[in-house]
Amino acid sequence: MSERPKLRQDTPRWMVTYADLMALLLCLFVLLLSFSEVDSESFRKNAGPINEAFGILKKTPETPSPQQVTALIPNIRPIQQERVRDVDRILDLLEETLVVEIAEKIINLDVTDNYVVIRFPGRVAFPSGTARIAGDFTPTLEKIGRVLAQTEGEILVAGHTDSTPISTSQFRSNWDLSTARAVSVVHQVLADGIIDPSRLTAQGFADTRSLAPNDTTENRSLNRRVEISVEIPTF
Repeated sequence: MSERPKLRQDTPRWMVTYADLMALLLCLFVLLLSFSEVDSESFRKNAGPINEAFGILKKTPETPSPQQVTALIPNIRPIQQERVRDVDRILDLLEETLVVEIAEKIINLDVTDNYVVIRFPGRVAFPSGTARIAGDFTPTLEKIGRVLAQTEGEILVAGHTDSTPISTSQFRSNWDLSTARAVSVVHQVLADGIIDPSRLTAQGFADTRSLAPNDTTENRSLNRRVEISVEIPTF
């Protein structure tokens, strides 16, 4: 009996890998050729299994229908209604707490953008040319502080002056005076320790944001003011 022929020991090992690669490429070309000859319906049927096996094909995002878009609108309305309720609640609290001051026109309330604004003239809060809180105005600021403690969001305290220049040993200009008055109000509002200090910011604008032209005594008095703006949270 003849002996089984032995493999040559000098056959390169990479030839085995190369032969496997050629076989795989041949299978791939055959597969591609078979796809090229099927109709679109057949391709759709086979696309699913290929997608699951290789994760190649991605599902096209579906465009929301008009009914789906319309269904989202009711979800927006409660957010708007909640914000309106927050504004009304803050205004109600302020009107109940400051009923006398509002009636005497010491305090004015306003709503601008995302803020409820508490506005009062400088003449009732500070002696002329100073940033010291007038003693008879301190109780009013304490009441305002108690209302602010029941709100959320930032609290911006802004001081404003008229255009009449000031230059004293304490204040170099209206910038110093308006900023110092805002800081004094912040300190008084925080005095009871019921508001998080990180919510408050003090700002001085001098005469750069006037409510009226500085051409009459009445208008200049209107422009000398402090505004406490309470942010209405947005959701």
